[in-house]
Amino acid sequence: MTKKLDGRIKRTESGRAMLNLGCGYKMHRDWTNLDFSLYARLAHHKKIGRLLRKLGILSEERYQRLLGVDPDIIIWDLRRGIPFSDAAFDAVYHSHLLEHLDRDSAPLLLTECRRVLRSGGIIRMAVPDLRFLIDRYNSAVSKLERGDEMASNEHQQAITGLFDQMVRRQLTGPGGQSAFMLAAERLLRGDTAKTGCLHRWMYDKHSLEALMKTVGFKDIRQRGVYESGIEGWRRFNLDNRDDGTAYKPESIYMEGVK
Repeated sequence: MTKKLDGRIKRTESGRAMLNLGCGYKMHRDWTNLDFSLYARLAHHKKIGRLLRKLGILSEERYQRLLGVDPDIIIWDLRRGIPFSDAAFDAVYHSHLLEHLDRDSAPLLLTECRRVLRSGGIIRMAVPDLRFLIDRYNSAVSKLERGDEMASNEHQQAITGLFDQMVRRQLTGPGGQSAFMLAAERLLRGDTAKTGCLHRWMYDKHSLEALMKTVGFKDIRQRGVYESGIEGWRRFNLDNRDDGTAYKPESIYMEGVK
Protein backbone atom coordinates (compact mmCIF):
# COMPACT_ATOMS: atom_id res chain seq x y z
CA MET A 1 0.00 0.00 0.00
CA THR A 2 1.24 3.48 -0.88
CA LYS A 3 2.58 5.39 2.10
CA LYS A 4 0.16 8.10 3.19
CA LEU A 5 1.51 11.56 4.00
CA ASP A 6 -1.79 13.22 4.91
CA GLY A 7 -0.17 14.92 7.89
CA ARG A 8 1.89 17.06 5.49
CA ILE A 9 -1.06 18.42 3.49
CA LYS A 10 -1.16 22.23 3.51
CA ARG A 11 -4.28 24.38 3.35
CA THR A 12 -4.90 27.84 1.98
CA GLU A 13 -6.45 30.62 4.06
CA SER A 14 -9.84 29.53 2.70
CA GLY A 15 -9.21 25.99 3.93
CA ARG A 16 -8.62 24.38 0.55
CA ALA A 17 -6.05 21.62 -0.01
CA MET A 18 -4.15 22.05 -3.31
CA LEU A 19 -1.61 19.59 -4.74
CA ASN A 20 1.20 20.40 -7.20
CA LEU A 21 2.86 17.30 -8.68
CA GLY A 22 6.34 17.34 -10.20
CA CYS A 23 6.58 21.01 -9.32
CA GLY A 24 10.30 21.53 -10.04
CA TYR A 25 11.00 25.08 -8.85
CA LYS A 26 7.62 26.48 -10.00
CA MET A 27 5.33 26.35 -6.97
CA HIS A 28 3.23 28.27 -4.47
CA ARG A 29 3.85 27.78 -0.77
CA ASP A 30 0.15 27.51 0.06
CA TRP A 31 0.07 24.31 -2.00
CA THR A 32 1.35 20.86 -1.10
CA ASN A 33 4.32 20.49 -3.44
CA LEU A 34 5.84 17.17 -4.56
CA ASP A 35 8.95 16.64 -6.65
CA PHE A 36 11.91 14.30 -7.12
CA SER A 37 14.41 16.79 -8.53
CA LEU A 38 17.74 18.20 -7.38
CA TYR A 39 15.90 21.32 -6.19
CA ALA A 40 13.66 19.26 -3.91
CA ARG A 41 16.65 17.50 -2.42
CA LEU A 42 18.74 20.63 -1.86
CA ALA A 43 15.74 22.50 -0.41
CA HIS A 44 16.19 20.39 2.72
CA HIS A 45 19.93 21.09 2.77
CA LYS A 46 20.27 24.84 2.13
CA LYS A 47 23.74 24.97 3.72
CA ILE A 48 24.99 22.52 1.11
CA GLY A 49 23.40 24.69 -1.58
CA ARG A 50 25.21 27.78 -0.28
CA LEU A 51 28.50 25.89 -0.19
CA LEU A 52 28.06 24.62 -3.75
CA ARG A 53 27.33 28.16 -4.87
CA LYS A 54 30.38 29.54 -3.03
CA LEU A 55 32.57 26.92 -4.67
CA GLY A 56 31.19 27.83 -8.09
CA ILE A 57 29.70 24.37 -8.54
CA LEU A 58 26.07 25.53 -8.38
CA SER A 59 25.33 28.36 -10.80
CA GLU A 60 23.84 31.64 -9.58
CA GLU A 61 20.72 30.97 -11.65
CA ARG A 62 20.15 27.60 -10.04
CA TYR A 63 20.91 28.98 -6.58
CA GLN A 64 18.30 31.71 -6.98
CA ARG A 65 15.79 29.07 -8.06
CA LEU A 66 16.70 27.04 -4.99
CA LEU A 67 15.96 29.98 -2.70
CA GLY A 68 12.39 30.04 -4.02
CA VAL A 69 11.72 26.37 -3.36
CA ASP A 70 9.12 25.56 -0.72
CA PRO A 71 11.05 24.41 2.39
CA ASP A 72 8.20 21.97 3.04
CA ILE A 73 8.47 20.35 -0.39
CA ILE A 74 7.95 16.59 -0.31
CA ILE A 75 10.54 14.45 -2.10
CA TRP A 76 8.53 11.78 -3.87
CA ASP A 77 8.81 9.55 -6.93
CA LEU A 78 5.38 9.51 -8.60
CA ARG A 79 6.08 6.09 -10.05
CA ARG A 80 5.12 4.93 -6.56
CA GLY A 81 1.68 6.55 -6.83
CA ILE A 82 0.43 9.64 -5.00
CA PRO A 83 1.02 9.32 -1.24
CA PHE A 84 -2.27 10.72 0.05
CA SER A 85 -5.67 9.36 0.98
CA ASP A 86 -8.75 9.32 -1.24
CA ALA A 87 -10.57 12.67 -1.67
CA ALA A 88 -7.82 14.60 0.16
CA PHE A 89 -7.57 17.58 -2.23
CA ASP A 90 -9.72 20.29 -3.76
CA ALA A 91 -7.38 20.73 -6.73
CA VAL A 92 -4.53 18.84 -8.38
CA TYR A 93 -2.12 20.52 -10.79
CA HIS A 94 0.83 19.37 -12.83
CA SER A 95 2.76 21.12 -15.59
CA HIS A 96 4.88 19.42 -18.26
CA LEU A 97 4.79 16.14 -16.39
CA LEU A 98 2.43 13.89 -18.32
CA GLU A 99 4.51 13.88 -21.50
CA HIS A 100 7.40 12.33 -19.56
CA LEU A 101 5.37 9.18 -18.94
CA ASP A 102 4.94 6.24 -21.29
CA ARG A 103 1.60 6.34 -23.05
CA ASP A 104 0.37 3.35 -21.02
CA SER A 105 1.44 4.96 -17.73
CA ALA A 106 -0.37 8.26 -18.22
CA PRO A 107 -3.84 6.87 -17.39
CA LEU A 108 -2.43 5.42 -14.16
CA LEU A 109 -1.22 8.83 -13.00
CA LEU A 110 -4.49 10.52 -13.94
CA THR A 111 -6.43 7.80 -12.12
CA GLU A 112 -4.35 8.54 -9.04
CA CYS A 113 -5.04 12.27 -9.47
CA ARG A 114 -8.75 11.56 -9.62
CA ARG A 115 -8.55 9.32 -6.56
CA VAL A 116 -7.05 12.02 -4.34
CA LEU A 117 -9.55 14.66 -5.52
CA ARG A 118 -12.75 15.25 -3.61
CA SER A 119 -16.05 15.10 -5.50
CA GLY A 120 -16.25 18.31 -7.54
CA GLY A 121 -12.49 18.84 -7.29
CA ILE A 122 -10.56 20.12 -10.30
CA ILE A 123 -7.53 18.79 -12.10
CA ARG A 124 -5.47 21.24 -14.18
CA MET A 125 -2.73 20.10 -16.53
CA ALA A 126 -0.26 21.86 -18.78
CA VAL A 127 1.54 19.87 -21.48
CA PRO A 128 3.42 20.83 -24.65
CA ASP A 129 0.79 21.41 -27.34
CA LEU A 130 1.51 19.13 -30.28
CA ARG A 131 -0.58 21.27 -32.59
CA PHE A 132 1.36 24.41 -31.65
CA LEU A 133 4.68 22.68 -32.34
CA ILE A 134 3.50 21.28 -35.69
CA ASP A 135 2.04 24.64 -36.74
CA ARG A 136 5.37 26.30 -35.92
CA TYR A 137 7.20 23.73 -38.06
CA ASN A 138 4.76 24.12 -40.96
CA SER A 139 5.09 27.90 -40.82
CA ALA A 140 8.89 27.69 -41.04
CA VAL A 141 8.73 25.22 -43.94
CA SER A 142 6.32 27.48 -45.83
CA LYS A 143 8.71 30.43 -45.44
CA LEU A 144 11.65 28.38 -46.71
CA GLU A 145 9.67 27.18 -49.70
CA ARG A 146 8.83 30.79 -50.56
CA GLY A 147 12.56 31.52 -50.66
CA ASP A 148 12.90 33.15 -47.24
CA GLU A 149 16.43 32.09 -46.30
CA MET A 150 16.10 33.93 -42.98
CA ALA A 151 13.66 31.21 -41.85
CA SER A 152 16.42 28.58 -41.69
CA ASN A 153 17.04 29.15 -37.99
CA GLU A 154 13.30 29.14 -37.26
CA HIS A 155 13.05 25.83 -39.13
CA GLN A 156 15.83 24.25 -37.06
CA GLN A 157 14.29 25.50 -33.81
CA ALA A 158 10.92 24.04 -34.80
CA ILE A 159 12.47 20.62 -35.45
CA THR A 160 14.35 20.80 -32.16
CA GLY A 161 11.12 21.67 -30.35
CA LEU A 162 9.46 18.58 -31.75
CA PHE A 163 12.18 16.00 -31.22
CA ASP A 164 15.01 17.11 -28.94
CA GLN A 165 13.50 15.94 -25.64
CA MET A 166 12.48 12.64 -27.20
CA VAL A 167 16.02 11.69 -28.16
CA ARG A 168 18.36 13.64 -25.87
CA ARG A 169 20.59 11.38 -23.78
CA GLN A 170 22.68 13.80 -21.72
CA LEU A 171 21.33 16.01 -18.95
CA THR A 172 21.59 19.73 -19.54
CA GLY A 173 21.34 22.58 -17.07
CA PRO A 174 20.51 26.30 -16.99
CA GLY A 175 22.96 28.87 -18.28
CA GLY A 176 26.10 29.21 -16.21
CA GLN A 177 25.94 25.73 -14.71
CA SER A 178 29.46 24.40 -14.14
CA ALA A 179 30.76 21.47 -16.15
CA PHE A 180 31.61 19.78 -12.84
CA MET A 181 28.01 20.05 -11.60
CA LEU A 182 26.62 18.70 -14.88
CA ALA A 183 29.07 15.78 -14.77
CA ALA A 184 28.21 15.07 -11.13
CA GLU A 185 24.49 15.05 -11.92
CA ARG A 186 25.02 12.66 -14.80
CA LEU A 187 27.04 10.39 -12.54
CA LEU A 188 24.54 10.45 -9.66
CA ARG A 189 21.27 10.52 -11.59
CA GLY A 190 22.12 8.76 -14.85
CA ASP A 191 21.09 9.81 -18.34
CA THR A 192 17.79 11.38 -19.37
CA ALA A 193 16.06 8.00 -19.70
CA LYS A 194 16.82 7.10 -16.08
CA THR A 195 15.89 10.51 -14.65
CA GLY A 196 12.58 10.76 -16.50
CA CYS A 197 13.59 13.84 -18.51
CA LEU A 198 12.70 12.36 -21.90
CA HIS A 199 9.37 13.07 -23.58
CA ARG A 200 7.57 9.74 -23.99
CA TRP A 201 4.41 10.98 -25.72
CA MET A 202 2.78 14.15 -27.09
CA TYR A 203 -0.75 15.50 -26.79
CA ASP A 204 -3.09 17.96 -28.41
CA LYS A 205 -6.46 19.16 -27.12
CA HIS A 206 -8.37 16.22 -28.55
CA SER A 207 -6.10 13.39 -27.40
CA LEU A 208 -5.75 14.85 -23.91
CA GLU A 209 -9.50 15.32 -23.61
CA ALA A 210 -10.05 11.70 -24.67
CA LEU A 211 -7.54 10.49 -22.06
CA MET A 212 -9.22 12.52 -19.32
CA LYS A 213 -12.62 11.08 -20.25
CA THR A 214 -11.19 7.56 -20.14
CA VAL A 215 -10.27 7.91 -16.45
CA GLY A 216 -13.60 9.51 -15.53
CA PHE A 217 -13.13 13.28 -15.52
CA LYS A 218 -16.10 15.42 -16.54
CA ASP A 219 -16.68 19.01 -17.70
CA ILE A 220 -13.35 18.89 -19.56
CA ARG A 221 -12.30 22.14 -21.21
CA GLN A 222 -9.29 23.98 -22.53
CA ARG A 223 -8.23 26.99 -20.48
CA GLY A 224 -5.96 30.00 -20.82
CA VAL A 225 -2.95 30.92 -18.70
CA TYR A 226 -5.10 32.92 -16.27
CA GLU A 227 -8.42 31.19 -16.90
CA SER A 228 -9.41 28.41 -14.50
CA GLY A 229 -12.22 26.85 -12.58
CA ILE A 230 -9.88 26.90 -9.56
CA GLU A 231 -10.93 29.86 -7.45
CA GLY A 232 -8.19 32.50 -7.17
CA TRP A 233 -6.04 30.79 -9.79
CA ARG A 234 -4.38 33.98 -10.99
CA ARG A 235 -2.75 34.73 -7.64
CA PHE A 236 -0.84 31.44 -7.58
CA ASN A 237 1.32 32.39 -10.61
CA LEU A 238 1.95 28.79 -11.64
CA ASP A 239 1.48 29.12 -15.41
CA ASN A 240 2.96 32.59 -15.80
CA ARG A 241 6.15 34.51 -15.13
CA ASP A 242 6.42 37.53 -12.83
CA ASP A 243 5.96 39.86 -15.82
CA GLY A 244 2.62 38.20 -16.63
CA THR A 245 3.74 36.31 -19.72
CA ALA A 246 3.17 32.58 -20.09
CA TYR A 247 5.81 30.50 -18.32
CA LYS A 248 5.79 27.91 -21.12
CA PRO A 249 3.99 29.48 -24.09
CA GLU A 250 4.01 26.26 -26.13
CA SER A 251 1.62 24.72 -23.60
CA ILE A 252 -1.97 23.63 -23.77
CA TYR A 253 -3.94 23.93 -20.50
CA MET A 254 -6.75 21.49 -19.78
CA GLU A 255 -9.04 21.10 -16.78
CA GLY A 256 -11.55 18.52 -15.68
CA VAL A 257 -13.83 17.88 -12.72
CA LYS A 258 -14.20 14.75 -10.61
